[in-house]
Amino acid sequence: MDLNNWTEAEVNRAESSWGQKVPDYSKDMFDFLIDGQKSWLDLGCGFGRFLRYLESKVEEPDYIGYDSSADMISRIRENFPAYTARTFLRNITEPIDVAQEAILCSAVLIHLAKADQDKVLKAIFDAKPIVIAFDINSPAESCCDKQVYTERRIKGSEGAFRMTWQSHYVFTKKILSMFEPYNVTVKFYDVQGDRHKVVYMLRRKVI
Repeated sequence: MDLNNWTEAEVNRAESSWGQKVPDYSKDMFDFLIDGQKSWLDLGCGFGRFLRYLESKVEEPDYIGYDSSADMISRIRENFPAYTARTFLRNITEPIDVAQEAILCSAVLIHLAKADQDKVLKAIFDAKPIVIAFDINSPAESCCDKQVYTERRIKGSEGAFRMTWQSHYVFTKKILSMFEPYNVTVKFYDVQGDRHKVVYMLRRKVI
């Protein structure tokens, strides 16, 4: 069974569920990235949820989107034909070859194994953006010591999807070490009962 297989059917399911929703944690990331910046890289752009929000705030934004799914790229180009030449099918764990001021990586790390998470984070760091935002899923506080990192396979219509939860204590320690040139803000949002969505918003320090 394929893992993280974002086929057209799965794109339809994701867009119908999330296409018009901007939960608080997404809005906080989006607003943080938009404030004062002039160019954006959407790493794991999907069907264009951030681009839709960005266009509502900024006229003709300097936007680039990367996604590992051909069907996601087809959908964002269908939804935003003006950005056909600025949305790219590529492995998002590879080094980033554009110099955008802001990088968003929303609802991406939660689907990746730890080794691929680290590749994405290194690629973001090496790109040296001014601001960065990404998120993880964290278990309940009472379970953080026992569930440092866990994976589940969630069945989709045409395959299965990796969903990860990891201790925000351990992950935050890694981020503070890896992204030392940045000021890091961490915010928590209750989702799925006693679990949390944890958002990281980073701004490069002024030296």
